[in-house]
Amino acid sequence: MPVPDAIKIKQLDLELNGGCNFKCRMCPQADGRDRDFLKKLPAAVLEKILDDAMQYGLDTVSLHGSGEPTLNSDMADAVAAIKARGLKCVSFTNGYKLDEKLSGRLIDAGIDVLRVSAIGAERQAYHRWMSMDVFDEVRDNVCRFAELAAGTKSEIHLYHLITDAERVEIEAAAYRRNWVDYTGAFAEIWMMHNWSGGYASPYARADLTDASAKRSCGRPFSELLQVRAGGLDGHHGGVVACCMVLGKDGTAILGHLDDQSIAEVVSGAPFEALRAAHRDGRFGDISYCKDCDQLYDFPDALVWSNIPGRAYGYSKIVGGLDHRAYG
Repeated sequence: MPVPDAIKIKQLDLELNGGCNFKCRMCPQADGRDRDFLKKLPAAVLEKILDDAMQYGLDTVSLHGSGEPTLNSDMADAVAAIKARGLKCVSFTNGYKLDEKLSGRLIDAGIDVLRVSAIGAERQAYHRWMSMDVFDEVRDNVCRFAELAAGTKSEIHLYHLITDAERVEIEAAAYRRNWVDYTGAFAEIWMMHNWSGGYASPYARADLTDASAKRSCGRPFSELLQVRAGGLDGHHGGVVACCMVLGKDGTAILGHLDDQSIAEVVSGAPFEALRAAHRDGRFGDISYCKDCDQLYDFPDALVWSNIPGRAYGYSKIVGGLDHRAYG
């Protein structure tokens, strides 16, 4: 599928901070991240990227990437800058630093949805997977945010992963009992993924679906731009192919928005090489795509959700934004 004559970007995934305060066992952050990507996104670069993206039909900005956004003391300022442009603002967090003060600041800034990632349906499992024994603290932080947000347009959601493919229904039920029922929040439960082949998941999607039928994940053609806080050679705002390349960021850089425009990056040779490989099914030509389990069509990856409109293959951020193969 050729690059459209008119660039369209409905969703901007913008990483505020490259580091994290957790070392979750299913996340490449646990092994450490390249120093080039352990950076904070400067406010001036954030403003530049937002202003540039506005001309392409931007609808929503998600303050996530691979780092923990609540480590930025000015996270609420970033939310306010997004909302001042009339955009929807979403963010992902582990929820540990979500105290009353920060929750209030984010709600006052107008955040639309804050998603808390919590892997482990019970306390011991949470500690094992998330590296921190803060199961009760995070659940209570979710409850407090919901209470503070009552009567506002802000919502808090939960994001969970199944850790044992042999116990999907049991684990999903435990998530619903211990997280969803406890907090009253909207939630979604997914099967694990392999971080573009960089993580040996406890179970492989290739064993759960038709592994012979690879197809483009659709992301190189979607109306979404994934931007890291850091970048190569001292740069910030590195554009990468998708969120799944965590741990391989340096190999997946398509350009830098601190000194390039979105049009220059999207129309550049690296991005076109990625699109061409996906158009032709040459996934082996792209080092960070060749072993990625997002190349398998696996609708069962979405195990359960009570979020209205949530569906497999579509963006978790912008309703109707399709990431599946095009053509």
